Amino acid sequence: MSDIDAPPDASEPAHPDSILRLSSAVHRFRIPYINPADQLSYEESFKTCSSSHRNTTLAMQQADLRRDEIKQAFAAGHLSHATMAETLKEYLPLINQILTSCKFQPEVAQLDSEFVWCVVISVAVSSPLSRANTIYSLMHLQIYPLQQLIEKLLFSWASGIEHNKGKKSNYFNSEALMFELVMSIATYALSESNIGCDSCINGEFPQASRQFSKAAGAFKYLGDELLPSWMAKSQQHAKMDKDALAETRVGVCVAFTSLHMAMAQQMAVGTILVKPGVPNYALVGKLCLGTAEECESFVNTLRSKSAVHMSRMDPSFLTLITFEINVQRALSLYFLARSLWTSGEHGVAISALSEATVAMRTRTSPTGRGLPEIEPNGPLASLTSEVIEFRRHIATLLNSWEKDNSLVYFEKVPPSVPANNALKAIQLKKVAEFCLEMKDPLPFSVPGIGVDDTACTLSATGGNTESDAPPSYDQAMINDSRLQPARERSDSDLARELHAKLNSE
Repeated sequence: MSDIDAPPDASEPAHPDSILRLSSAVHRFRIPYINPADQLSYEESFKTCSSSHRNTTLAMQQADLRRDEIKQAFAAGHLSHATMAETLKEYLPLINQILTSCKFQPEVAQLDSEFVWCVVISVAVSSPLSRANTIYSLMHLQIYPLQQLIEKLLFSWASGIEHNKGKKSNYFNSEALMFELVMSIATYALSESNIGCDSCINGEFPQASRQFSKAAGAFKYLGDELLPSWMAKSQQHAKMDKDALAETRVGVCVAFTSLHMAMAQQMAVGTILVKPGVPNYALVGKLCLGTAEECESFVNTLRSKSAVHMSRMDPSFLTLITFEINVQRALSLYFLARSLWTSGEHGVAISALSEATVAMRTRTSPTGRGLPEIEPNGPLASLTSEVIEFRRHIATLLNSWEKDNSLVYFEKVPPSVPANNALKAIQLKKVAEFCLEMKDPLPFSVPGIGVDDTACTLSATGGNTESDAPPSYDQAMINDSRLQPARERSDSDLARELHAKLNSE
């Protein structure tokens, strides 16, 4: 009998397809969405101070157009996450440009206003002395402004991360341009995450890994740069921490960075497992262990920094995370066992596979070791067949190994995997850097403020006093007096500091 016709070795079977499904299971999030009743318009709100500047008016119109496209995409029956991501990439530089323009020209960046007028009619009537006297009356009309109404920029969003138990959406309103920027970046991140989920379903694991890395990069930018500088100077949001949306909390964004790095690493494992031939078992085991630790970091960060917002998340998602942590640890033990058996360490391999069997059991208590219970209509129901198949596979393999060891190898089986044989986790930390495009500020001007006043304002911010154009981003970085103490530092340090200043409020 030739090698081709030889039956497969029962002690060296190929890994089952169920492992691929279990190792690549991820959660699809809803994305944040704008309140359909939100009728905000940048062009109308900044009409007076922008109408005399064609470029400013066009930018406001473009921002309104992109924002309307985002709202329409939410209202459509089928949401294309790819289209949403592209629209947001066009919208983000515009909202950031408006924010930058307001920061450099606070005196002239004024919202439009209208007055409610009060009319007072004073009447003086002469007292009649006789029927023959003429009755004299005097009417005096007074008109004065009773109240000034500002054309507010009121942004209204609902969270995608938080779980809404009722049918009514919970919208959070804010007048801060920074709130709009933060929610737009978070929406972009979760759109990329959903594109990654689509690629994962189609078996395109390298593409899915890149999408999850983009999501991780956007959340990292929010959690490490944008939100800390904003929250440090915003007493309002410090007081409303419990009411604010999860996407605007530093702890949530830091945690979601870890989560999406874990998801990107899951796709790296999937990429290895779909390749023909025998994988590098030790490498795959280390990657699975690294994924489990990233998921644990996600949970620990949420509990310590945003417990309030963690309590608002979908319980099904948190159940999946608990399941994923234990499955990834079981997989790491399984692949360690396969690696040890191949290298001839049969006793330790049996010990590792036994631990994997224990890790795949259903736990008896919420804090116990093992998988959460899979309920018929619960969030894990779709993975029932994969769990059963994997359990059957490792049980069969364990019986085969124990039989071979008792008949051929006679190696001692330790009660647990020795420390010198244990795997060390590998965390790829796949994060695609997120860069927010910095455009030059838009020119603003208000009727009634003279050229000298405008020149003074622009000069103070490092602009050109010969025209009413605001300073370019590079000019502001060079000439802003607030940056004088940092002149001796490198240009990159200076740019980072100014970038943080521009997005701090």
